[in-house]
Amino acid sequence: MIGKISLIGAGLGDPELLTLKALRKIQAADVVVYDRLINPAILNYAASRAEKIYVGKNPTFHPVPQDQIEEILITKARAGKNIVRLKSGDPYVFGRGGEEGAHLKAEGIPFEVIPGVTSAIGGLAYAGIPITHRDFVSSFHVFTGHLKSEDNQIDWPSAAKAEGTLVFLMGMSELAKITENLITFGKDPATPAAIIQWASRKNQKTVVGTLADIYTKAQAAQLQPPSLIVIGGVVTQREHLNFFEERPLFNSSVAVPYTQEKKMASQLTDLGAEVIELPKPHVEQLANQLTAADLRENIIFTDVYSIEVFAKWLIDQQLSWQQLSNVQVIAVGKKTANALLKQGIIPKKIYQSMPTFIAEHQAKMKQSLLLGEAGVLDKYADESALATLWRTHREYLPTPIPDLWQTADFLCFPSSKTANVFITSLTSEELALLAEKKIIVMGAVTAAIFATVEISVIQTPQATFASVIATLIAEKAKL
Repeated sequence: MIGKISLIGAGLGDPELLTLKALRKIQAADVVVYDRLINPAILNYAASRAEKIYVGKNPTFHPVPQDQIEEILITKARAGKNIVRLKSGDPYVFGRGGEEGAHLKAEGIPFEVIPGVTSAIGGLAYAGIPITHRDFVSSFHVFTGHLKSEDNQIDWPSAAKAEGTLVFLMGMSELAKITENLITFGKDPATPAAIIQWASRKNQKTVVGTLADIYTKAQAAQLQPPSLIVIGGVVTQREHLNFFEERPLFNSSVAVPYTQEKKMASQLTDLGAEVIELPKPHVEQLANQLTAADLRENIIFTDVYSIEVFAKWLIDQQLSWQQLSNVQVIAVGKKTANALLKQGIIPKKIYQSMPTFIAEHQAKMKQSLLLGEAGVLDKYADESALATLWRTHREYLPTPIPDLWQTADFLCFPSSKTANVFITSLTSEELALLAEKKIIVMGAVTAAIFATVEISVIQTPQATFASVIATLIAEKAKL
């Protein structure tokens, strides 16, 4: 059976600009083929089982030629895989989506296109520049700085006379030619102009000038691709509409653990930070360690991940929760209990913590199967109890994307457990790099975890998320 390919526009950088449909397809993909400008955080939405293939292109170097990219898509589709072809911006706005789609059609490969927010519009918005404004212009024109041949050039006389906003994508290497040609063919040198680098990302940088001096200002600011060039009266509205660059955490990236990411990400993003989710632990399958004969009268789940692994094991064994009607399911912790409820399982008993469970359940240990993190089970499990261990390891994204935490300006750890999981996964070289980072922690116990590896941290005054954010803002202001 032939798989299906989704040509998806990932937008201009901010992961929250993904459409709901794009997100759904990414989460269900067997293979994700992605470009250079894709925000690495978007890849976290893909399943851990998904194959991630980097086919990025630099402005002057294309390590994976276009025909090879298309061959990868076709080969994977013919292997029955569901594939996401992830492109920055919109696939049909200078994204070669039309070429890829036509090739897939010719090869009999089913595909769909999911639009994305093009930087030509969204990038301007993040810089406080509306592409149209009733007091200035009612049209806009978008050009590419990369053309297939010298014969296929911009109609400069028409572009210079156009009354709408002019936007040039991928045009930084041609900035001098763009400004010179527009002026030569009649565009007023005093026309407002701006360049936006890394639009919507934490390192967004905007330079404003006129058609006559924007090239000189761009050189002075050392602007590089990826950048947008916008020319027109709407640039003057940036003074009134700039919102993104004025947020207290703008121009900073904050790494947070996988368990706290959803709780803190929205608040941090709204304050202007770029949120990096620390690597999720990959849970080892229990199929080779657990058999039906290992099941006991009591099954105790000590964390959320043990439930996920056990549910997968049931499927592998062609069993269901309903077939365990004679088993007492017990949860340790409220989160674990809630995760069981989502599976349709009502726990017979809920213990608030492992020490409480050990104290109250001691007499029934021999009739119990404990599922949970290896370190926890090693510490608390009775010698006569069957403790099925699971371990975690980091999923490394393929080159050229490094471990994302290494690019963060701040790392936040609201709990000792997430801090311990992260630290124990690092090499000595990575610990040395971590020691150079600004690390904000909640509580003395979490601070003590870092003290064991001689890393200094900033402890929040109160053990609350609000205190973490307030500390972040204060530390950012010092930079």
